[in-house]
Amino acid sequence: MINIVAKITPKAAFFEDCKGRLQGILNATRAEQGCNRFELFASKEQRCLFLVEQFVSQAALDAHYEQPYTKAVFAFYENALAQPVEVSKVEVY
Repeated sequence: MINIVAKITPKAAFFEDCKGRLQGILNATRAEQGCNRFELFASKEQRCLFLVEQFVSQAALDAHYEQPYTKAVFAFYENALAQPVEVSKVEVY
């Protein structure tokens, strides 16, 4: 299993747009073969978004990154983020 927590920090003017775009890919991503979990959270201050993800393998994660909707979000990030996405691979205990 691959467990990921991704911290996304959009520029303030893009926060709602970023949240909406991520909400727009939740169901499609959850339906992908090999995706066990894909949840979106926001900080109380509405400054950061967090994706909590679980994929069964690196191949499943790579397939997710190749989806057109994922690529569209990544393209949006190019101008919308205040800092690069922080991706942490984590372990479940």
